[in-house]
Formats: sequence, structure tokens, C-alpha cells
Amino acid sequence: MKAGAARGQAGFTLIEVLIVTAVIGILCAIVLVSLLAAFEKSKQRATMADMRTVSKAIETYQIDLGHYPANGVTIAQLRLILIPYQVNVVPLQDHWQHDYSYASDGQNNYTIESYGKDGVDGLNISAATKWQFDRDIVLSNGFFVASPEL
Repeated sequence: MKAGAARGQAGFTLIEVLIVTAVIGILCAIVLVSLLAAFEKSKQRATMADMRTVSKAIETYQIDLGHYPANGVTIAQLRLILIPYQVNVVPLQDHWQHDYSYASDGQNNYTIESYGKDGVDGLNISAATKWQFDRDIVLSNGFFVASPEL
């Protein structure tokens, strides 16, 4: 057997190694994008669950006192007001670490809002924009009026 023939079958060529590396890199990029979207979706769902918790405490407050907490209170002040009416601790921030927003007419209507990933009051989220995590989630009078489920 010739020395050249044995040497040609000894391993992978540089081109083969580069192709395999490129394919692995592309697969990792696809998985990473999907994973990051899943993390953001889980933050969105957890934020919505927390907003429901706050809403239930506000509804209980309204049943006992006949009106909703006044407008202009911060979420931290609202948390203190709702202590006797809550089952769970009222969260101060959404899962992107931004404070919730609370507004009320003091009588018949209230709104809790999460400003989304960017923390800036902007466009509301809908089913068509459910993957745009910067959009706002709005719960009004116990129902979501802007959520990824609508």
C-alpha cells in the first residue's frame, strides 16, 4: 500500500470541519432565538397572573367599601391599602421589573397596566402583536382589555 493512499483517509478536511461548524452555529442560533422568545412569553404570562391577583384584591376592597381605591395612588400605596383584602402578596412590579400602573375614577372603574418589556407607556398588545413584548398589557374592571389572548 502506498503512503499517500493511507494519508488521504486519515481524517476530515478543513472544508468538512468548517461546514459542520457552520451547521452547528446555525442550529444554535435558531434554538437561542426560540428560547429567548419562550422566556419573554413566560414573563408575559406571569405578569398577567400577577395582574389578576391585584385585581381580585381590588374587587374585594370594592365589595367591602363600595368604591375602588382612589386615583393617583402608586402601586406601593395600593399594596398597603389592600393588605386586609389580599390572599397573596400584591406584587409591585411586573416580571420585567417595572412598576405596575393603577388608575381609577374612585367609584366604578379601575385599570391596572403593565408597560411591557420596555417599561414605557405605549401601544397596547393584541393577539396579532402577542410576540411584541414591549406592548402594554391592560386589565380594566377585572377583565383584560389588552392582552395577547384577545
